[in-house]
Amino acid sequence: MNSDHSDLEKIEDGLSNKLIYRITKKENTKIIIDFSRDKQEFKNFLTVYEILQKINISIPKIYEVNQKQYKIYMQDFGKNRFNKIYNKNNLYKLLKLAVENIIVIQNESNLNNLKKLKEYTFEDLKIELKEFVSYYIPNNKNSNFPTSKFYESWKSIFYSQNYNMKNFVHKDFEFVNLFFLENCESHLQCGIIDFQSAFKGFIGWDLISLLENPRINFTQNYNDKLIEYFYDNTSIIENFNTFLEQYYVLSLARQTRLLGRWRKLFSTNNDNKYLNYLKITKFRTIATLKNIKNYELRSMYEKYL
Repeated sequence: MNSDHSDLEKIEDGLSNKLIYRITKKENTKIIIDFSRDKQEFKNFLTVYEILQKINISIPKIYEVNQKQYKIYMQDFGKNRFNKIYNKNNLYKLLKLAVENIIVIQNESNLNNLKKLKEYTFEDLKIELKEFVSYYIPNNKNSNFPTSKFYESWKSIFYSQNYNMKNFVHKDFEFVNLFFLENCESHLQCGIIDFQSAFKGFIGWDLISLLENPRINFTQNYNDKLIEYFYDNTSIIENFNTFLEQYYVLSLARQTRLLGRWRKLFSTNNDNKYLNYLKITKFRTIATLKNIKNYELRSMYEKYL
């Protein structure tokens, strides 16, 4: 990348196609996001930015958009990512701060502003479940896995939950995409990035992403308290037990996809960190199963997990 800046630092961008750089000129820093390898993500980012900038949360300010090169120059939130600064002493503080931001997003989202976002459907869920069937199951040598029955069970439970899929979902609302902004106050101390994959879905989806984090094996001691806190401070029509059931079903779905994803990435990259993620995700999946009321689905997981 050509640049006349005094310093250019590439930032780890995980599994995304985008390239991220920090540029420093004198004492000022900015972030460059290069979407040239995925032009649709570029468009998605700007669409979601337009939605989120109308909500009272901290997202990076955009300074310049280069439409020809598919690059965005924006505010640098620094290096205090939640996944880098959390410890047993501040874990609850960071989790609650993040939950407060999900609450603000849900309470301030305007349905009209979400029209450009895709709504999550069972077909989307089925595509995600295929990662588990295609990569996790074969690697565990489960040749007799009842694939058709598995999908039918998920279809039945998905539709029986009567989800309202009209709410804003960041999708990857977890510690790696959250920053602590010490110069801000109250919930604005949580900076939020990487929102180009947002869609319309279940109101508690981002809560699942946060509390059931697949990359960090922190305790779940605070989950019940924070789930209830979220429920009490948002306008959820369903009673609490119904909301909980919906929460755990989609939590199981997300963990199922990730079991396949980590196995696939380990096979492709031969990187042991994915086996560690797999271990954490399996632990959380087993914990979630205790809250699944559908016996047929639960028994399949218990047999083949």
